[in-house]
Amino acid sequence: MRIRNLDTFYWIASLGSFRAAAEKLHLTQPAISARIQVLEQDLGAEVFVRELKKAELTPAGRKLLGFAERLMALEQDVLSAFADTSKIEQTIRVGASETIVSTWLPDFMCSLSQSRKNLSFDLRVDTTDNLRNSLVSRDIDLAFLMGPVAEVSVANHDICKYEMMFAAHADLARLHDTWRLPEIAQYPVLTFAANTKPSRQIREMLAPFCNGSPNMTTSASLGAIIRLAASGMGICAVPKAAIDIELRDGTLVALATRAELPTISFTASYVSASPIAGLIAAIISEVIDFLEGRAIKNIYQN
Repeated sequence: MRIRNLDTFYWIASLGSFRAAAEKLHLTQPAISARIQVLEQDLGAEVFVRELKKAELTPAGRKLLGFAERLMALEQDVLSAFADTSKIEQTIRVGASETIVSTWLPDFMCSLSQSRKNLSFDLRVDTTDNLRNSLVSRDIDLAFLMGPVAEVSVANHDICKYEMMFAAHADLARLHDTWRLPEIAQYPVLTFAANTKPSRQIREMLAPFCNGSPNMTTSASLGAIIRLAASGMGICAVPKAAIDIELRDGTLVALATRAELPTISFTASYVSASPIAGLIAAIISEVIDFLEGRAIKNIYQN
């Protein structure tokens, strides 16, 4: 029995379909099917129910899965043991919110690439909801998102918080010496996508001071929010660390206000049963060490 066929079986069972496994292993679906046929011939038993579109395990397949998981974990242990000398490159599929990508993640990945030279990354930037779904479906290995992810299969580690603030183009920011919520509510507010927790919280804060719904422009793109605010379109409500450059060069000015926005919290989340869970946990430990010198009371500072 060839190890690669057992590896293929593991990924079909984990990802839920032959198509997903083919994409993961960079193979065609016929090649995936051929490997499973050979595996079943070797075992003398079918491991998948053929008449279903979803890759559902037969009793023999469920029995085999435990052995496949142990084999995958052993493979990762071997790679970890020879990390200093091995020439085998591993790719970690990372999903991250744009807030993370626009602040510390590039520096961290650069640092990590120096200490783990055989490690590469497939980086996806997306909203927290999409990242959560991708993690649960095992389309990514590690997610930096507004967590935690409330799934039994997912492990969550708190990594950092961000202080939120109101800011605007200088001409707009100077219209009031002191900005209270009633004044802020009279202008367009630019912030995270409508289905995110920060956006909902801001809407609730402003609603009592509006005739109808607050005037909010929301986007999954933090960069777009910042550019719109810099153009003078409205007041942005964003992480302070994400607009550090704009605040220093005067592109944006912090509003003089006592209105406090809730901090936003991020977790590093991964599937605890993954064969590379040990490697992911080690990377998260390095993330926490990396951020320790860049945070005050766990709030990230640029």
